[in-house]
Amino acid sequence: MAMNIKKGDTVQVIRGNERHSKARGKVLEVLSEQERVRIEGIRVVKRHIKRGRDPQLPEGGIIEKPGSVAIANVMLVCPKCSTPTRVGRKMVGEKSVRICKQCDAQIDDAK
Repeated sequence: MAMNIKKGDTVQVIRGNERHSKARGKVLEVLSEQERVRIEGIRVVKRHIKRGRDPQLPEGGIIEKPGSVAIANVMLVCPKCSTPTRVGRKMVGEKSVRICKQCDAQIDDAK
């Protein structure tokens, strides 16, 4: 199955606690096997680290990092029309590229 959301895309949350604020963020990581994404600044979780467990934090403490959101709960934001949109596919040469269903703008670069 082709993934419609990739690392670096801007997405908007359409379901869950963050939908009321129309939260948008950049995709940091796509967890394709779990069908989830990590989004910058959304669903931030805190982890308590004991002293000596993490070489980057030898004294221990609390780390904040982005949690994951189900990929079905986010929608890609078109870079041209800047609205949340469904994603279509079109063949350009020998390559399949993603397109915006609202304005037919090409999301991917055809290389």
